[in-house]
Amino acid sequence: MEKDNILVIEEKIAYLELANSQLEDEVYRQKLQIDALTASLKTVKAFMEVLDDRVPNEKLSVLDSPPHY
Repeated sequence: MEKDNILVIEEKIAYLELANSQLEDEVYRQKLQIDALTASLKTVKAFMEVLDDRVPNEKLSVLDSPPHY
């Protein structure tokens, strides 16, 4: 009876260790993905700043009509 209880506990521990390992792997993959997305976002922001510097500073209002009206 006692051996059965020990086997059940060992089995549960083995499953928990497996689940923990899988969770660590997933967290690591997500960290890599977040790092890649962060780098991409920085690149896009830098690109937008370059474009913003090239565009004239005149801000068009949403209420301005196109010139042909």
